[in-house]
Amino acid sequence: MQRHRFERKGGTGRIDLNLLPTLQAILEEGNLSRAAVALGVSQPAISQSLSKLREHFGDELFVRSGKVLLPTPRALALQPMVARLLREAEMLSRPPQGFDPRTADVEFIVCLSEFVEFMMLPQLAAEFARHAPQCRIRGMRVQHSQLQALLEQGDVDLVIGAVAGAAPSLRQQRLAEHRLVCVVSAQGQWARRAPTLQDYTEGRHVAVHRTADNVDIISERLTLKGIRRNTVVSVSSDFVAARTVAQTDALCTLPLSSGQPLTKLFPLRLHPLPFDAGVFTARMIWHERFQSDASHIWLRKLVEKAYKGWVQEAQA
Repeated sequence: MQRHRFERKGGTGRIDLNLLPTLQAILEEGNLSRAAVALGVSQPAISQSLSKLREHFGDELFVRSGKVLLPTPRALALQPMVARLLREAEMLSRPPQGFDPRTADVEFIVCLSEFVEFMMLPQLAAEFARHAPQCRIRGMRVQHSQLQALLEQGDVDLVIGAVAGAAPSLRQQRLAEHRLVCVVSAQGQWARRAPTLQDYTEGRHVAVHRTADNVDIISERLTLKGIRRNTVVSVSSDFVAARTVAQTDALCTLPLSSGQPLTKLFPLRLHPLPFDAGVFTARMIWHERFQSDASHIWLRKLVEKAYKGWVQEAQA
């Protein structure tokens, strides 16, 4: 395990950051001797560092159980923070280097909606298989309110979607603008005629909440326009919404880029909305520290190509 050197700052209450590799090594090894071997130091040095850590935190941190040192609740609470600090320190001390996707072994974590994942990830996986066979990509969905923290902590590499109000520490790039349409059953009452404004406001609607904390950006946009829907079904999936519309003759408001592919899977029709709802801007968002990272630049170019290709095909 590589040791990281930090300049200790004076003043009371500040931890000597050079002690953090010791804390992480004991957490990982559960034994002072093995921790000393992992760090390439003597066992007395490890013991001395542990004493300083205990004094600083006012906690035993580890208690002996046979030949194993078990972490206390305080040590377990510190573990993710220590791991993150050491990971970021390694990034800072790592010399700049290029990225060769043919030999790289990297996992990228991308936060995106279910439908965007459905449309994009197969293409990205094919690109990985051709050009980066040892790299991996993982899609995930989290609460809207957690996105910024996950990006700042390095737990997510990239966020894709209509995310507004990004913090100054975050970079963003416009991907596409989405126009909203009204999705109806191909066998229902609006199969051959578009709903009027009265039809829309009085009709039964299916709403889609795309994030785990029930943020519905379409409802927010309609409210700003003074439009209220009679929402009778709320779902978390465009696919569930499409099937519900096909079977109940309800209305659903979706981006055209989502609605058009769904018409190939379900008996649906698309109509323009009976009012001007404007457009949504979809963005790619990442943390400032990845701005110049070669692997991240490579990933962003792939995502941009895949996303724009899907949208252009759906809106053609």
